Amino acid sequence: MGDIVTVVSAALSVLGAIVAGVMTTWSARRNAMFEHRLAAERHEASKAEQAQEVISRYREPLLLAAFNLQSRLHNAVGGVYMREYLNHPDEDERRYARDYTVYVLADYFCWVEIIRRDLRFLDLGDEDSNRTFHRHLNLVGTAFSSMKLPGNHFRLFKGQQRAIGELMIVATNGRADSMTYPAFCSQLDNNDEFRRWFRRLVEDVPEVVAQDWAGNERLIRAQHALIDLIDFLDPARTRLPDDRAKLLEPPPVQQPDLAMQASPGGVWAGPGPVAPGTV
Repeated sequence: MGDIVTVVSAALSVLGAIVAGVMTTWSARRNAMFEHRLAAERHEASKAEQAQEVISRYREPLLLAAFNLQSRLHNAVGGVYMREYLNHPDEDERRYARDYTVYVLADYFCWVEIIRRDLRFLDLGDEDSNRTFHRHLNLVGTAFSSMKLPGNHFRLFKGQQRAIGELMIVATNGRADSMTYPAFCSQLDNNDEFRRWFRRLVEDVPEVVAQDWAGNERLIRAQHALIDLIDFLDPARTRLPDDRAKLLEPPPVQQPDLAMQASPGGVWAGPGPVAPGTV
């Protein structure tokens, strides 16, 4: 009887040791899996934080560049500034109307290139906001590069967009920055290679005024895409002025009704008074 008890006790001890070993192994494996999952989550969070940090770092300059470009396009296509100042008697005024238009375009592509370089080595994962951000950038770039839109003025293929952006990058306090407008004008005047990249764009500016609404469809689509990008980056409208309207096609000009403007006796009474602000 004693031998049986001894054998059973030994068996139970062995079984307990086995169970304890299994439990220890299982617990260790579970802890290892838990730590691995935590490490993976921390890694994913770190990647997302890095991406957001890069985007946040450049949000303000990109917003300002996008706003300045859309504003210039809005005025060039839908306003009177370009039409008047490209023919201004003062050469400085003419040059500003022409060269600053090219500058704000190049400044925008510069900030896009800076952001692309910083985000290139990051795995952005499936972050919806990052995908949306890149989609907006692509829509602006596609508007300028499309071969399906009428006219060649301001058409820039993707490689040309990047090249222009790269030419505009300068170092400021150890960080990439965009060239200032005075430096841009100086480069146009004194650097033949730099001027070669921008010559056609400078020559394209008067073409905007020469074209009608349909002929400027490229710039109109780009302006709409820029407004969408601005709304994405500044949804609460706290960083920029609330002046971000999309270009709308003007209504057709109404021809004067000769019968209504005739005198009661059938004699032409003239065109009538001019509406305020239309001269």
